[in-house]
Amino acid sequence: MSKFFYYTALLLAVIVLSACESGGKFRVVNQTSYPVYVRVGDFPEVTIPSDSEHLFDLETGNQSFFTGTVEETVPVRIIGETYSLEDGIEGVWTDSTWVKIAVGKTTNAYLAPNRACIKIVNASTQNIVSALIYRHNFISASHIATLQNIAPGEFQFLRVNYATANSNFYYYVSLQLADGNTYQYGGESTILLKDQQFLITLTDPQ
Repeated sequence: MSKFFYYTALLLAVIVLSACESGGKFRVVNQTSYPVYVRVGDFPEVTIPSDSEHLFDLETGNQSFFTGTVEETVPVRIIGETYSLEDGIEGVWTDSTWVKIAVGKTTNAYLAPNRACIKIVNASTQNIVSALIYRHNFISASHIATLQNIAPGEFQFLRVNYATANSNFYYYVSLQLADGNTYQYGGESTILLKDQQFLITLTDPQ
């Protein structure tokens, strides 16, 4: 009888020690004043509003006493209206990275603002053919980007550098519509600081 209980206890111990666990979590905290758009692995893109967070439940391989710690690397795409990922090795802005997910644990990403933004919302019935974006250092202007084909009901945005005490400049934007009309927005007062957005909303004339 004692051997029976001994082997039963040993079998239970093996079962407990070899019990499998899987899955990990990825928590994204938006600390900016504007939305962040996040896609993790094969999940649909999620919009995380300002000062909000989202928790992704991710599948992983099984982890047990015999396998040791299991980690999986998943692709992540993060685009914030006033936030960009920075490649620390290359020293450039990027939208994509990889994140290690450990079984049974939560990996946290805190997104603090590090850009400014120019956002164009087309609330009119016309197509915006192009939006030419300029930066002016109070001496001369530089064309820095062009956004194209913003359809009615849609928007596009461009993350831009923000002004500092050592680097002061302003932005202005020239919109060309499908009917040939051109409208200019911004000027010397459009000086954007970190986590600030220049919002242009085009509407039909009243």
